[in-house]
Amino acid sequence: MTGEGKSAWGEISEANLAILLERKGKERSRRTSMMRDFLEPAQWDEGYGAANVIVTREMAARFARGFGDQNPLYYDLAYAERSHWGRQLAPPSIIGYTETVNGATDGFPGCHAIWRGCEFEWARPLYANEPMNAATRLTDARLTDSRFAGGKAAIQDYETRLCDLGGRFAAAFRTSWHRFERQKASGASKYAGITPIQWTNAGLEDVWNEYRRQNRAQRRGAAPRYFDDVEVGTEIPHIIKGPINLTSKLAFEFARGAGGWFVGHELALELFEKHPALAIRNEENVPEPPVSIHWTNERCRKYLGMPGAYEAGYERLAWYTQLLMSWAGDHGALRRLEVRFLAFHWQGDAIRLYGKVTGKRVLDAEHLVDLEVSTVSHPRGELTSQGSASVALPARTPA
Repeated sequence: MTGEGKSAWGEISEANLAILLERKGKERSRRTSMMRDFLEPAQWDEGYGAANVIVTREMAARFARGFGDQNPLYYDLAYAERSHWGRQLAPPSIIGYTETVNGATDGFPGCHAIWRGCEFEWARPLYANEPMNAATRLTDARLTDSRFAGGKAAIQDYETRLCDLGGRFAAAFRTSWHRFERQKASGASKYAGITPIQWTNAGLEDVWNEYRRQNRAQRRGAAPRYFDDVEVGTEIPHIIKGPINLTSKLAFEFARGAGGWFVGHELALELFEKHPALAIRNEENVPEPPVSIHWTNERCRKYLGMPGAYEAGYERLAWYTQLLMSWAGDHGALRRLEVRFLAFHWQGDAIRLYGKVTGKRVLDAEHLVDLEVSTVSHPRGELTSQGSASVALPARTPA
């Protein structure tokens, strides 16, 4: 957080931009206090060398449960050891939490952050209990016009690279963030037509039945899906998530355990004394971290002028990896996922995730299937994000 002592709190300005740009291109491998979480190796453990990231077996399983992914490669050690990989995997999107800094914690202190988009790149799957090194750098920052943010906003772009202890590249995570001044947000007018979904029992039963069909038939599992058998134009089986509620949000957020912003009692006092203007005040006038805006409709209305609470982007990314890996099966591996965020998922919404095969190719002896992906809110029918992905599949005949 170097330089923030000179920054004007809560302002999108040329002066704050200049301070932030002093960090452009500099790799940061040490997490700020607000980014520390369950991925950091305990300092007393041996054999991790200079690693600053490790996903234990328990953490991989908790993270998968946090967004409802029942793939046994992430939580059943005996199953994973019998698989093609021979060891337990970590959910692919967990690399989003290897960032050492991001657009919500870096620069423009006191300004709100929302996602614009992101891109994942995987050279190989991530394994549970594997020590790794992560470093994040700011690649760009700039001011932009924004009707929503009262005329001016900022864009911040980052890249995080993850390598094994031998320095071999394993994965990358690139993000783009939109920053704006909370008091100038005009969400109330932009989203004036949004009203909370009121579910009927019959409507909920339809969603539950969709889950039941999905759980019975959607995951490919141990049977290989061969590159040769995939046809361009095929729509892969969709999945459904939600309806989003506070419990589902906390199940995902707290799968990581306490740390960073998610602390209470004397640790919360320590956090807020170190960052005195960080907190928002809850309904009892008690300070809570900015992420708690997501937890109630009242806070989003008060601080952002939004019609209600909305889902955090990290979980949406995890849903996408579930969609793709469930279709690819145990022998498949993600190579790339790019997502553009178009709209919010409001509390109470259900979401369907879709994918369609757009191409097939062989690159460096790997058989890759390209897909277009999207999310659509239900029952609103709004396209909320879209993007593309590449999945490596086994082939019946070598390249």
